[in-house]
Amino acid sequence: MKFSNFLFTAILLIISFVLGGLYFQEYVYSFISPNSSTSNGVNTAPLQKVYDFLDKEYLYPDKIKDKSSAEIGAIKGLVDSLDDPYTVYLSQKESRDFSESLDGKFQGIGAEIGLRDDQLIIISPIEGTPASKIGLLPRDAIVSINGESTFGFSVEKAVTKIRGEKGTEVKLDIAREGEFDLLEFKIIRDIIDVPNIEVKEKDGIGIISVSQFQVETASELDLEIMKLKEKGVNDLILDLRNNPGGYLQSAVEVVELFTPKGSIAVIEKGKEADMEKELKTKKNPKYENINLVLLVNQGSASASEIVAGALRDLKDIQLVGQQTFGKGLVQSTKEFPDGSILKYTIAEWFTPAGISINKEGIKPDFEIELIAEDIKAEKDPQLDKAIDIIKSK
Repeated sequence: MKFSNFLFTAILLIISFVLGGLYFQEYVYSFISPNSSTSNGVNTAPLQKVYDFLDKEYLYPDKIKDKSSAEIGAIKGLVDSLDDPYTVYLSQKESRDFSESLDGKFQGIGAEIGLRDDQLIIISPIEGTPASKIGLLPRDAIVSINGESTFGFSVEKAVTKIRGEKGTEVKLDIAREGEFDLLEFKIIRDIIDVPNIEVKEKDGIGIISVSQFQVETASELDLEIMKLKEKGVNDLILDLRNNPGGYLQSAVEVVELFTPKGSIAVIEKGKEADMEKELKTKKNPKYENINLVLLVNQGSASASEIVAGALRDLKDIQLVGQQTFGKGLVQSTKEFPDGSILKYTIAEWFTPAGISINKEGIKPDFEIELIAEDIKAEKDPQLDKAIDIIKSK
């Protein structure tokens, strides 16, 4: 019953955002009287008039009477009108895909995407996936998907267009900073089984790459650091480049491995003064004295920025690379009985020192570029700088 009320209200409210017939095909009959209004005072009479007119005159009446797609479309229209790329309504299928992506397994190209100034962009290509192998880079602007302009696309619509079965092709036209012409990428989709943690050693230094903050990331990281220490390795580079984020609690648990018990890992500030919340570490640190440097770049977002900001504020850990993405908004989710999900913004994130993450991102202590030519030549000046810092300590 609650979902029905929500849906009914959403459909009534959407009339406030109708201009030029943009959403006409997505409206659904609402059984309201000509002078009806919602409890918030929104006049719903125009919706009735528009529906009645289209029901008689519109060329494709089945589109109006298809209530399932109409209801989803109406809700999406309302949510899209908020102009918040992180507040989205996911249908049952979309919510299932969203859960699979956090669990680390789905079919597609392996790139996290987002919106920046209304432009669809690559936040980060995931290492070892088709997106990474073909050469997509953080902040690449996706101009078209299979020849269709992405102007006005929401993130979820783009995800739907880009994902697909293993072995099929998707074509992206990309605008890249420094390139005059659009770049065309034809990418063969694959099963994306995201490797959460990868470990290697160089010059006696442990290098751990974390691709995403999943449920077990902190415990997996703990295990890998323990293995390195058993081998006598006490110097560590934590690589959070192209890590688009994940679970907030996982990020706090990673901070917990290195900082004193009771440390503020991140501050959440809601719309009201009494909604400010400090998320603190709850356990004694296992690796408080380890020699640590962090790698970040434009693809480091959300939970990655929380970890980077907390470790720099609390432990004066140095950051190497490029300025992070700047995704500092907190989302909560509301799941409805039909399996659909509303993901909505409830707060902003701030580092323990009170520095805002959103939009600005985090500027590293040592700004080092990693350009396409470096990648082609298998060079990594950012990692090289991090190694030099570790050795100098």
